[in-house]
Amino acid sequence: MGMKITHIRTNRFLAIITLFFVAIINALAQTENVRERVFIDVNTHDLLVGETLQYSTFCLSNTTNKPSALSKYLYVELIGEGGVVFQRKHQLENGKASGEFFIPSNIETGKYYLVAYTRWMRNFDDVTQAPLIFINPYKGHTNADVLTEDVTVEFNTVSGVLIANTANNVVFKVSQGNKPLIRKGRVISEDGKQIVDINSDANGFGAFEITPEKGKSYQMLIENPEGGFKFFDLPSATDTGVGLNILHTNAEIELKPYGDVKGGRLYIEHQGNVVLERDVQSTYPIRIKRTELPYDVLRVSFKDNQGKLSYLVPLFNTKLGLETSPTILETRSPAVIEQQLAKGNYSVSIRKSFGNQTPQMHAAFSKEGLSLPENLDYTELQNAASFYRIEEKELPTSISFLPEYRYQLLEGVLKAESGSASVENKNVILSLTGEKILNMSVARTDSEGRFLLEYQTMNRGKQTDAHLTMPEFESEYSFEISDNFKKQHQLDFSPVIIDTAQLAEIRERSIISQLENAYFTPLIDSSEIENNILPTMNAFNAHYEFDDYVRFRTLKEHLVEYISVAGVREKRGVKRFVVYDLDSNFDFELESLVLLDGVPVHAPDLLEFSPYRIKSVDIANKRYFLGSYIADGVLSFKTIEGNLGGFEIKNNHMAFSLLTPEAEPKTAGGNPLEDLRTPDARIQLLWAPEYEVAEDGVEQIQFNTSDVEGDFELVIEGFTEEGIPVSIIKKIKVKERTNEKG
Repeated sequence: MGMKITHIRTNRFLAIITLFFVAIINALAQTENVRERVFIDVNTHDLLVGETLQYSTFCLSNTTNKPSALSKYLYVELIGEGGVVFQRKHQLENGKASGEFFIPSNIETGKYYLVAYTRWMRNFDDVTQAPLIFINPYKGHTNADVLTEDVTVEFNTVSGVLIANTANNVVFKVSQGNKPLIRKGRVISEDGKQIVDINSDANGFGAFEITPEKGKSYQMLIENPEGGFKFFDLPSATDTGVGLNILHTNAEIELKPYGDVKGGRLYIEHQGNVVLERDVQSTYPIRIKRTELPYDVLRVSFKDNQGKLSYLVPLFNTKLGLETSPTILETRSPAVIEQQLAKGNYSVSIRKSFGNQTPQMHAAFSKEGLSLPENLDYTELQNAASFYRIEEKELPTSISFLPEYRYQLLEGVLKAESGSASVENKNVILSLTGEKILNMSVARTDSEGRFLLEYQTMNRGKQTDAHLTMPEFESEYSFEISDNFKKQHQLDFSPVIIDTAQLAEIRERSIISQLENAYFTPLIDSSEIENNILPTMNAFNAHYEFDDYVRFRTLKEHLVEYISVAGVREKRGVKRFVVYDLDSNFDFELESLVLLDGVPVHAPDLLEFSPYRIKSVDIANKRYFLGSYIADGVLSFKTIEGNLGGFEIKNNHMAFSLLTPEAEPKTAGGNPLEDLRTPDARIQLLWAPEYEVAEDGVEQIQFNTSDVEGDFELVIEGFTEEGIPVSIIKKIKVKERTNEKG
């Protein structure tokens, strides 16, 4: 489907950029490789006050799983039921960014979400959500009364339909208030005849086979542990439609169409490409060796002879690389674990595991938005995925958010305060006065006053002072700017239930956290963040420090007495600055650009400002081009304070702040093994959010154990160079060191 760009700008440079993206988008749209997605890997999904949330993000092509080249900036928010906890912007390097957040003591127990998206993803209403649970043991928490909620049973088949007079593999899920239940029971016909016994596992899932008759009803009888039972109706069977049963072994996959199969084609897709296509004329099973397919979560679909889609479902040719046999290590010792990894980008976490922790989100299942338990085989994964449906989103017919391909973007609207003033083809200048250098950018408005500014800032993770001006001060204008952060998210804040089995675990973790924080030495980085941004203008030919000369009562006197390359002219009672043309072959015709601390100001107003507040002035005696804005000469005044010095810009001005991208994370130094007398209570033994593998081979993952004994997990999440997701879990058991020395 073709897409068109809305909000085309008349700014010459932005018009070129827009045409560039139109070409890219149209090319990508032909291959359906136009959407981005974000995978969020966190060190854990449940945390206590005093612990640290650590996250690693992968910005990928939604089709290929390879790093996206469209966006350079990522927006991350932590949101709770009470609102936004933080908003951050990250600069992406090869599609990756990472950060961390210390859980403060004032946070409430509850469910939270870490959400991430790019500006481009907002066109498709795409956002990634990582559910989190924060527990504050120092504040009271009352559990919601889930026992009053009804037990529910959901039914489904792989293809979503129950077809009469043929064998259907039916998957069911038993839960109570979102909590999975282990239950047993049986399926019975409408005359009470037992058809099959059923059992649900620890995840609430179960499956059975049934051949329903059209027009007859069936029920599942679930036994209550306290006695008694409850009935649940199965969906009604239909004698039309095409279904699919999927059978898995370790070596092959069997796809068995059933139902009203009158001819069609079955497709298996990977990364937007058809990797297997078969003609289907009967219910004869199709058997495929796993080695013939990519090792990933694939898509299988069926279209009849008229091209009508009957189903589109995930097909599992991958599962978690789970090693349950633990590696045995000793406390307070150096350790190395070897792992075969393909060339690609990963994040690596080694953390203590607890019995009631929330299941991890895994890269292996992330493309289809699947959040599945880790201890499932191929068949169990396929059954659990029956409750997820692949949503094929229609591409929008137009887009409103250009991607931040190279620079950060600021969008807004110029509004006239009087009805007669035009808002078209006006230069809007952004001045970033918090960046310590002359940092400006300009955009020209369209017929409705809309503008789009590109800008650069240092990566500090803080707000920076900014100003918008429209340097035609004869008419009055105002500005409205758009926020790149989404205003609303669709989030489910279901209540957090803490059962008595978790209390001892919470108490243990709380003690460990307090001990770790008591002996934790924060990383103090005294070095300044490197400023690699070039100033907007540095070719001034004259510089004057006011303290080097006698100060006069007016600015005009300073220019008359010792500033020889510029002056002041007055016409019809209106004063203005002039910059003298030093080239006899060129005549200045345009107004000069007058800046105060990097912000364009109205010359007559500045001439009334106290010169005792001015520190210096830089002057450029040449024609100056700032994007679409042209000036004959520049006078750049600086105040002593560097913040306009109390000067008031009366109109066509807006002061605000912009969030800068997060600074590059600093790696904590020091070796915990150097001083064995200091307690080491770390439960997070390793967090490597930017783990890059340069070539296929065996990686030596090095870390140090702490004083904490027990079960740990090594979790590796990421994507190979070819876009294949990787999810590996290895169990580790840490025992007390046997060769302690005093």
